[in-house]
Amino acid sequence: MIGNAPVMQDVYALTRRAAKSSATVLLTGETGTGKELIARAVHDHSVYSDEPFIAVNCTALTDTLLESELFGHVRGAFTGAVGGKKGYFELAGKGTIFLDEIGDTSPGFQSKLLRVLQEREFYPVGGEQPKFTEARVVAATHQPMEELVSEGGFREDLYFRLRVVEIHVPSLRERRGDIPLLAQHLLKRIRLETGATVRGISEEAMARILEHDWPGNVRELENALTRACIVARGPLVGPEHLTLGIPVDTRVAPDGSGQVPEGDLTLDGAIECQIRRVLEKTDGNKTEGATLLGISRSRLTRYVERFGL
Repeated sequence: MIGNAPVMQDVYALTRRAAKSSATVLLTGETGTGKELIARAVHDHSVYSDEPFIAVNCTALTDTLLESELFGHVRGAFTGAVGGKKGYFELAGKGTIFLDEIGDTSPGFQSKLLRVLQEREFYPVGGEQPKFTEARVVAATHQPMEELVSEGGFREDLYFRLRVVEIHVPSLRERRGDIPLLAQHLLKRIRLETGATVRGISEEAMARILEHDWPGNVRELENALTRACIVARGPLVGPEHLTLGIPVDTRVAPDGSGQVPEGDLTLDGAIECQIRRVLEKTDGNKTEGATLLGISRSRLTRYVERFGL
């Protein structure tokens, strides 16, 4: 974790305090800010640091698979379950379960997770006998949780159970003074991983880096520097080696077409482009659009408001 900005000092202090307790922690912040690093720091500085740290991306699995991974399953619980399997809550012992993107989970899963936090017990998929866990839960989300709760997209009781300690991880825009230090740190790591001969960043390139809004945050910065190190021929990264997306608030094309310019290679840019395409296809019908995108209507509405569509 790199950063000297006051907002980061606050994060470090709260992380240390959270680590000394067994409290559930909720990490909030934009995509790419390094929430998993904070989760690992909470675990590594706890009294159970020698126990497992298990990270789970909640959006990468269907409900059935997510429950099977976390709670385990018994033989014959579903097609392909030829044997029983222990879940992460059982395997973690007194360690930490990190649930990334908890805001995107279904109501059914939320109910089962609430029981784990309240009663410290769970049922394997297809099982009839409860099992117990002592693992600590650290959850993370980029979603505006209070809005999600007010819209009925997330259980209020679970929200309060998760945010016993809440740590907001700031975006790069909130700590621009850390960018040069962070860029140099990433450059050293990239050089070791790729074998690149680049030794530094030119003043012109650093000026461009500092001007950029970094909607993808540290992850976007790392990707941009990795590409720059690969294409650069000399000892320095120059502005010509940087491929940067454009700021979030200026994505609409100058001709008013509302199309995302091809230069925007960020995740936000891809999401906005796809949502525009789907809404054009459905003539602005959000219900149909949400069905095509495979997300809830309320989530689509939040994207529409976020991108000003």
